[in-house]
Amino acid sequence: MILVYASYSSNRLKYILRFIFEDVMGVPWRLTTKLDEVEAFDGQVINYSKNAEAPGVQMIPHGLIRQKGVKEIAVKQGEWEGLATIFPTKGEVPFDLFSASFYLISRYEEYQPHRSDHYGRFLAEESLAYQSGFLSQPLIDQWVKQLAAHLKMDLSATKKKYRFFSTIDVDSAFAYQHKGLMRTLGGMAKDITSGEFSNLGERMKSVLGGKEDPFDTYDKLHELHEKYGVKAIYFFLLADYGLNDKGVSFKSKPLQQLIRRLGDYYAIGIHPGFQSNSDPKRLKQEVERLALISRKNVELSRQHFLILNFPETYRRLIDQGIKEDHTMGYASQPGFRASTCTPFSWYDLEREL
Repeated sequence: MILVYASYSSNRLKYILRFIFEDVMGVPWRLTTKLDEVEAFDGQVINYSKNAEAPGVQMIPHGLIRQKGVKEIAVKQGEWEGLATIFPTKGEVPFDLFSASFYLISRYEEYQPHRSDHYGRFLAEESLAYQSGFLSQPLIDQWVKQLAAHLKMDLSATKKKYRFFSTIDVDSAFAYQHKGLMRTLGGMAKDITSGEFSNLGERMKSVLGGKEDPFDTYDKLHELHEKYGVKAIYFFLLADYGLNDKGVSFKSKPLQQLIRRLGDYYAIGIHPGFQSNSDPKRLKQEVERLALISRKNVELSRQHFLILNFPETYRRLIDQGIKEDHTMGYASQPGFRASTCTPFSWYDLEREL
């Protein structure tokens, strides 16, 4: 049991303590604002206050955890035993680990004025993690591991194991087949006018049945998943046709059969269309389509084009019953967008719920 002593309690503090101690460490914890409880406690104590006389390992608060709403923040940086830090203070732990973790995991910086790409996405290059060179590190998990060592805690019994999931976005289930007469003729005309005659030949053979569709690799993927014991999630795009939503129509019988067939073996999720970012009604429509086709509740999602805007995207997903999102990455850079490799619950900075 870890007891955290603080001079106050807040939703932000309880949220980040729950994440750090339950989700990352896997140990029981309790928060108290009463000094007499701390003095009577026989166990590990973190003194999260400016009171240097209070028992426990002192971590001096920066102030972010106590605030409400979103404000512009100047982020100072430091270092702790080889790890980059933010919000340095002068406690035994030389930075406010709780505020720093909350800042990164809540994606606080994405609520600040920033530069976006042509799709309206927050750029990886705009992030503190990229600019400070720790985007490739699950920095929060590393801080927590170092904190546990500082507290002389043995976490071997709760040590997490690495697991690999194969997650596949099905933007268009088929390259040439099952796209309807008009789209097929349009594709052929484009091949001819652009001089892509090899592509035209492949299209014709595929449509006429002389060659497998190049996107129809689902049996091969199944063999690989079975061979190596890999769990997979397929995210299907079921948006209406548009400039950035060019999948096979949700009305296509072969597509519906494919979704149900894969759903017998794997988890199925929605891949919200590009147009749903500006029209929430489309998201509801697409989720309903997948539920009807798969005959299952739709609880998993990953955004098409990885478009993730705070707080709108997550509010809309929650409204549609989505419980698990897999968009927390960047399109231009690999790495840990929220500086953790541990799944976490989203915190709505504007509503503070």
